[in-house]
Amino acid sequence: MMALFGRGKAKSTGLPVAALAIALSSAIGCAASKETELHKAITNSTSASQKQTIENTISNWFGGIPITVADNVFSKASNITIERKAKIDSRGLPVEGRHDSPVYSFTLLSNGKHCLLRNDQTGELAKLENVKCYPNHD
Repeated sequence: MMALFGRGKAKSTGLPVAALAIALSSAIGCAASKETELHKAITNSTSASQKQTIENTISNWFGGIPITVADNVFSKASNITIERKAKIDSRGLPVEGRHDSPVYSFTLLSNGKHCLLRNDQTGELAKLENVKCYPNHD
């Protein structure tokens, strides 16, 4: 910022402050990106309460519709897909034949401290309070 008021020389006071602000924001940006770096993750095993946490989280994204996931969810892969259960008749055949219901995918992630579940359709993240996960090295 240049002060051009009154008589005398122009006075510059903004340059050192601007340089400091840029350096500080760069340092903060680097620190923040390291804290929020996410990696795909898996679980060693999933307890009933951990499975329930995952199901509840996905259910919340669908407005409370009950969701069922496998007992070993996220134990072998970081991603899962779910689809609406097809209606079946008394013979066990789909009522409407072939269905075109969309498939939804979710990814288990870790930021080094917490396990997070990402809704791959929206990008929304949810912290999984009681789930332990580990980096997936695939």
